[in-house]
Amino acid sequence: MPGTSSTVVPESSTRFIDCEDVHKSFGSFKALNGVSTKINAGEIVCILGPSGGGKSTFLRVLNALESIDRGSIVIDGKTLPGKREVIESVRREVGMVFQQFNLFSHMSIRDNVSYAPIKARKMKKSAAYELTEQLLKRVGIEEQINKFPNQLSGGQQQRVAIARALAMEPKAMLFDEPTSALDPEMVRDVLDVVRELAQSGMTMLIVTHEMGFAREVSNRMMFMAQGQLLVDTSPDEFFDSPSHDQLIRFLSKIV
Repeated sequence: MPGTSSTVVPESSTRFIDCEDVHKSFGSFKALNGVSTKINAGEIVCILGPSGGGKSTFLRVLNALESIDRGSIVIDGKTLPGKREVIESVRREVGMVFQQFNLFSHMSIRDNVSYAPIKARKMKKSAAYELTEQLLKRVGIEEQINKFPNQLSGGQQQRVAIARALAMEPKAMLFDEPTSALDPEMVRDVLDVVRELAQSGMTMLIVTHEMGFAREVSNRMMFMAQGQLLVDTSPDEFFDSPSHDQLIRFLSKIV
C-alpha cells in the first residue's frame, strides 16, 4: 500500500506472534480487513488509530476472545482458530488488560488476583496468595490486599487488573487503552507500572492515545484505520517523518 512504512524484523529474533491476512466482521462492519504482521518476543508495540479502526478487535483476536473469519494467527507456535485446549493455552500465555477493570466486586483484592492461578493453573492457595502479595507489591498497592474493588480508586483498580493478568505468568501482555477510563491524576501511576513491565523485557502490545508514553516505551509503532494496518515503523519515523496521509491527519489532530 502506498505510503505504508514497515519495520525490518531481525531474523535472529524469536518470533512470538505471526498474523497473516486476518479478517473479522461483525455483521456488515469489517473490523479487521487483511491484517498481517509479525511480532518478536520482547518487542513493545504501541498501536494508535481512530476509534473504530480495529485496534481493540485486533487485541481481542490475539487473546482468542474473538474468532477470526479468515486468515491465520500463530502465537508461540499455536495456531488460531483452534480447538478449546489451544485457545486456553493461548489465553494462559497472553494476558490482557481492558479499558474497564472487570474485577470481581464480591472478592477481595487478594482473591481477585489469586483466583485464576488457583483455578486455571491448579496452584495451591498458599502459593497463589504468596504470588499475589509479590505482584501487588510490584504494582505498588500491596497495602490494599484485603480491600474490595469498590474501596479502591480507578487507578488502583487498574493496577489490580494488571497484577491479575500477571498472576497467570504470561509470556506477553495486551493492553487495550488501560488509562482511558481513569482521571488524569491516576494515569501516571498506571503508566509507571506498564513502563516497569516494558523494562523487564516482556512482549507487549499497547493500544493507547498517550503519545509521549508510546514514543518512550515502544520499539515499534503501528497505525490502524478502517480495519487495516496502515503503518508499522519505528517511533522516530512514526512521529517525526510520517508518510501515510491518514497518519499525518491523525497526528495533526492529537499532537
